[in-house]
Amino acid sequence: MSRLTYLAAALFALGLTACGGTGDHGHDPADGGHAHDEDGGHVDEGDGHGHGHDGGVVVTDFTDMAELFVEFPPFAVGRESPFAAHFTRLDTLEPVSSGEAIIRLSGGGAAEEIFRAGPSPTVGIFRPVAVPRHATLRRVTVELRSGDLTSVHDLGEYQVYRTASEADATLPHAEEGETLVAFLKEQQWKVDFATAPVLERTLARSVMAPGSLTISPNAEARVAAPADGLVSAPQGGFPELGEIISEGDLLVRIKPRLGGDLDRASLYAELESAEAALEAARSEARRVEGLLEDGAVPQRRVDEARTAERQAEARHNAARSRANAAGGSGGVSVLAPIGGRVIEVNVTPGAYATSGQALFHIVEDETLRLVARVAEADMASLGTPQGAWFRIAGSDAVRDLEDLNGRLVSARASIDPVTRTAPITFEFDNPGGALRAGASVTAGVRTSDIFVGPVIPASAIIDDAGQDVVYVMADGENWERRVIRIALRDGDQVGIASGLDVGERVVSRGAYLVHLAASGPAEAGHGHAH
Repeated sequence: MSRLTYLAAALFALGLTACGGTGDHGHDPADGGHAHDEDGGHVDEGDGHGHGHDGGVVVTDFTDMAELFVEFPPFAVGRESPFAAHFTRLDTLEPVSSGEAIIRLSGGGAAEEIFRAGPSPTVGIFRPVAVPRHATLRRVTVELRSGDLTSVHDLGEYQVYRTASEADATLPHAEEGETLVAFLKEQQWKVDFATAPVLERTLARSVMAPGSLTISPNAEARVAAPADGLVSAPQGGFPELGEIISEGDLLVRIKPRLGGDLDRASLYAELESAEAALEAARSEARRVEGLLEDGAVPQRRVDEARTAERQAEARHNAARSRANAAGGSGGVSVLAPIGGRVIEVNVTPGAYATSGQALFHIVEDETLRLVARVAEADMASLGTPQGAWFRIAGSDAVRDLEDLNGRLVSARASIDPVTRTAPITFEFDNPGGALRAGASVTAGVRTSDIFVGPVIPASAIIDDAGQDVVYVMADGENWERRVIRIALRDGDQVGIASGLDVGERVVSRGAYLVHLAASGPAEAGHGHAH
C-alpha cells in the first residue's frame, strides 16, 4: 500500500471512528447545532472565532494554556442551552480528560449565573447546560479547571431572549457557496495536529548554499606519545571513546626508554624550542586570518596556517610532557592539552607506543562553525550577511544561528577558482555537543533584503498540483482551502505576499490530512451525530 493510500485509509477510518453512530459528540437537533447568532447581539472579541453553522453558535478561542471549541444554541429564558465544549491542552495538543467546565453569564444588570459540568464520556468534551433566567445581554465566559491547568475563555456578549421562538428566529440560513473542509476534534486528537496564528513579522531574504559544520580553530588536539615506552592507565581509569575530559586531565603514563643523549637539559631545551615555534605559528595564523577577512589571501592559506599551528601545539605538548615527567617513577604523564570529547582512541593499556604515535584525538565541540559556500552569482545580492540558518542533510529540522548565539567570522573571502564559490563562515554554540562536526548541511545566509508582513510556519504549506495551499481556520472543526503566494522563506518561517491576513489561523501540523479530507470520501470529514 502506498503512503498516500495508507493516509487516505487512515483518515477515512478516523472519520468513521470519530463520528459514526455513537452520538457522543453531537447535540440534540432541537437544542441547536452549528450556527452563529449574528442577529442576537453576539459581540466577537479578542482572539475568538465565531462562525455560523446551521442551528447554533460556534466559537473557537485560545488562551496561553488551552484551545476551546464550543457549540451552543441561542439563549432563551428558562430553556436549556447545552454546551459542547471541546478542550485541547496547547502544551501537549491532547484532549483534556478530567476536571470541570464552568459557564458564567454576567452583566446586563442581572445577577451572575453559574453552570458546571465534569467531563462527558467522550474524552475532551464537557457538556454543561445553561438555563438563563434573565432576558438581557449577557457576557459569556467558559472556564476550565483541570489539575494544574486553569484556562478562562471570554466568548463575548450574547442576548438572552424572552422566548425560545424569539431565540430560534435569530438563526441565519445556511450560506450558499461556502465550501469548508470538516476535520473534527476527535480526528485532530488522534493525529499530530496543531494550528498557528498568522503573525506580522520581519524576515530577511536568504541566499541558499551548500555547507558543512566544522570544528573551530584551536578546538581540537591530537595527542601523540612523547617517548617510546609502555602505556599505563592512570588511577582514574583509561580514557574511553566519547568521554568528556578537562584541560590538564591525566590521560595515560608512558614509561620511556631514555638514551644517554636524552638528559633533562636536552628535554628542557627541546621544550623551549617548541614553545617558541608554537608562538610563531599562532602569530602567523592570526595574521593570515586577518588577511582572509580583507580578501587578501584564499581560504586555503588560512587552513595551512591553522594546520601548522596545531602541529606546533602537538610538538609543544609532547616536549612539555617529556620535560615534566621524564625519569620519574611513574613515567611520562600525558596530559589533555584541551578540554572536550575523546573522539579517537588509538592505544590500549599495556601496549608499547613509539614516540610520535597518535594516542588520542580530542575535540571541544561546544562551539562549531558553519561554513556556507555561496555561489559566485549570489555574492552580489548577499552584501553583508545578517545571519544564517541550516538544515542537516536528511533532516527537516531548521536550526537558526540566532538561537545559538551565532556570530559572523568571515564574509569577504575570495572565490574558489574550481568550485566558483566563496566560503561564508559563522561560529555558534553547540550545547552538549548535540551537533557533530563534519555534517553536510543546506544553509540559508540572510541578506539585508527585508520583508515585513504576514508570516506562517513553513510546515503549514502544502504543494497541491503546483499551487501553494494552506488551510485556514473557519472554526475549530472546519477549514478553508486558501491558495497563497510566498514572498520568501527564512528558516522555518515563510513570508506571505498574498492570500492570508494577520490574525487568521492556519493548520501548522497535519495540513496534509486536512487536504486528504478535502479530496477524499465525504465520510472522512463529516458525521457528527447532531
